[in-house]
Amino acid sequence: MAKATYDFPADIAFRDAARRILLLQFHKMMDNAPGTRAGEDIEALHDMRVGSRRLRAALSVFAKVFPKDEYRMLDKQIGDITDALGAVRDLDVQLDYLRNYRNSLPENEAYGITRLIERRGGLRDSERKKLVKALDRLEKEKFSGRFRKALDKAVPGTNDPVLDEERAGG
Repeated sequence: MAKATYDFPADIAFRDAARRILLLQFHKMMDNAPGTRAGEDIEALHDMRVGSRRLRAALSVFAKVFPKDEYRMLDKQIGDITDALGAVRDLDVQLDYLRNYRNSLPENEAYGITRLIERRGGLRDSERKKLVKALDRLEKEKFSGRFRKALDKAVPGTNDPVLDEERAGG
């Protein structure tokens, strides 16, 4: 897995770095929400999970720029969606492995693996329903707007055109 890298000038202010990194990871997570919700592309789910984990890690690094209550709220919401994403992604990986393994077996030995795949598939369907509910909760709680508002309050915009563009959602 590629590590996140950032191309910042050496003299960038901590708050400006925080804003850029948090917005970048926020977008990496949320840009994959439609594909994750649709459930047709497991890579969208994978990318959203990676984005959510990186956003949560960045949030932890920059926790001091947020009021405690706002940090806790954001951390909990991101943690909840990360957990839901992880449950489905882990089952996707297991199912992929089991299918490949089953295909390498003689037919008379593959039966047991087929039954296991069916059970794990049922569990994945159940976890996916929970994931969709978690995504619905993010929308209902207006997570995107609340995240941006909390970020604007914690790390106000500057006269930096890159930051202003990010602030505008570009």
